[in-house]
Amino acid sequence: MLIFSGIAIFALLGITITQMFWVKDALELRKEQFTQRVKVALKSVSTQILDAQIDSAAKYLLTPCDTDFFNNKPVAEIIDANMLDSLLAFEFSCMNISETYEYGVFNSWDSTFILGPYSGHESSLINSEHRASLTCIYKQDVYFLGVYFPHEGTIIIHKMIVLLVLSQLFMLILVLSFYLIIRLMFRQKKLSEVKNDFINNMTHEFKTPIATISLSSEMLLKPDINRFPYKTKRYATVIFDENTRLQKQVEQILQLSVLEKGIFTLKRKELDIHHIIRRMAEHHSVNARKKGGMIHFDLNATNYLLLGDKTHISNIISNLIDNALKYTPEDPDVRISTISKQSKLILSISDNGIGISAENQKHIFKKLYRVPTGNLHDVKGFGLGLFYVKTMVEAHDGRISVKSELGKGTTFIIELPT
Repeated sequence: MLIFSGIAIFALLGITITQMFWVKDALELRKEQFTQRVKVALKSVSTQILDAQIDSAAKYLLTPCDTDFFNNKPVAEIIDANMLDSLLAFEFSCMNISETYEYGVFNSWDSTFILGPYSGHESSLINSEHRASLTCIYKQDVYFLGVYFPHEGTIIIHKMIVLLVLSQLFMLILVLSFYLIIRLMFRQKKLSEVKNDFINNMTHEFKTPIATISLSSEMLLKPDINRFPYKTKRYATVIFDENTRLQKQVEQILQLSVLEKGIFTLKRKELDIHHIIRRMAEHHSVNARKKGGMIHFDLNATNYLLLGDKTHISNIISNLIDNALKYTPEDPDVRISTISKQSKLILSISDNGIGISAENQKHIFKKLYRVPTGNLHDVKGFGLGLFYVKTMVEAHDGRISVKSELGKGTTFIIELPT
């Protein structure tokens, strides 16, 4: 899993870097194309200015770029400002260049400007890569026609905006899909581990009572067993008890699918919660005394009647008491308290057990989840108890929370409407 994830991440990074280089190359290509179009336009403008200044006879007599013909004329007489402006607009239009621009004719020796709306843009025009030499018009390599596009970078990006947006969108979709797939893979891996843990745990839970039943049945099949009625009764009792235990475990597993589908029906009627608490505590009192502990009550709720399903409410309390005793290795001190708060009954069940870490508290109400105990199997169960409790509490329009600290015990708090 980790190797596959590493390879996938490496591939994704490779695609991302390749995409970045592609975008960079595409931008540079667009810039180069734009520069070439401007260059062609400026070349055409300078050629047309030359053609306008030389009549047909002069064209016939003069060789190309014969600058002596214009050497004694001022630049302003050679190049008409209005004509230059019109030619630039026309040629840029032909080259599909509609962006805002500034231009000027300047002397490259002393950086002085002669023509054009250059004010405030002198430095940009002198340093612009978009300029054409006026060699063929006036003194070789002295005067240049320069053009400056204030928003050139934005212009190029705007030309590619659709491609850039689509590129980023598809890259985002790819990264998001990759994240979701990796997340799903790890989630499936975790679910697989939980499922395997559940199967192993279920096998262990079933193995003990089945082995006990098998051994007791084998003893009952012995020919001389009838001579010892007390032994027959003892082995029969063991078989009955272990069979009852198996039935409860099977019911727990079947209950999982019922809870997941939400097809259970609550048979609501008025219940005395204090009576149910005392009855469930009595069922667990023997187990508490075996461990050298006690179950204490602090039932102070003034309104202890509520509408609920007696079976499920009883199971909720029984599950929480059972958990308190299971996770307190010795001398358990289980305290059950109730108080009334507005239109709610607050039920708290506390213990002095091993506690639950903050990390595990986030998961204890999930189905099949059991707090990790390494290779130890000293606490029985399938990880269904608290999932069942939370589902049933919420089915009764209540809510459950937990407060715990490692080594200092756990408190489950249930709020139910009265």
